[in-house]
Amino acid sequence: MGQRSKVFDLPPEVREELNERLVSTGFQGYSALAEWLSERGYNVSRSSVHRYGQDLQEEFEEAMGNVRKTTEMAKAMADAVEDDEGNLIDATARIVQEQLLRVSLALRKAEHDPEVSAHHLAKVSKALTNLGRVSIAQKKHAKEVRQEVAQEAAEAADSAMAGQGMSREAIDTIKREILGIAG
Repeated sequence: MGQRSKVFDLPPEVREELNERLVSTGFQGYSALAEWLSERGYNVSRSSVHRYGQDLQEEFEEAMGNVRKTTEMAKAMADAVEDDEGNLIDATARIVQEQLLRVSLALRKAEHDPEVSAHHLAKVSKALTNLGRVSIAQKKHAKEVRQEVAQEAAEAADSAMAGQGMSREAIDTIKREILGIAG
């Protein structure tokens, strides 16, 4: 097994800033980044920053590819069907849940300070909680929309059937069927 990169020994906030700088520079300028770290008192070689940057770039490009695929799938689904029942939100929530679970598993395996891992896991847990709330709210909204549509259909059927001379008993039976009410 190879030697652990010195970049992982950096304080989390410094590593996060390094990550941001790597992404914003298009994963270029490793000498300048090593110098920037040196100015802050961290002895990390250019080649170590480069190896770390290459690994981060691979992860970044894979994540961006997944985002593009997910976005394309969501657009295709939105174009293909009217989403009155919130299937798009539900599918997106499942994808995000899967990704968050992968993140939490990776955090458990990562060689981090336990406090840092706990902090990141807390963020993942919060994201999962928020996602659960969105999913529940979407399902509640979809149920309300279905009930409204059924009510409107029952009222339209009532008017149409009454105009055709149908008995009140037959109309009420049909309305209960439309509304899903047991007779």
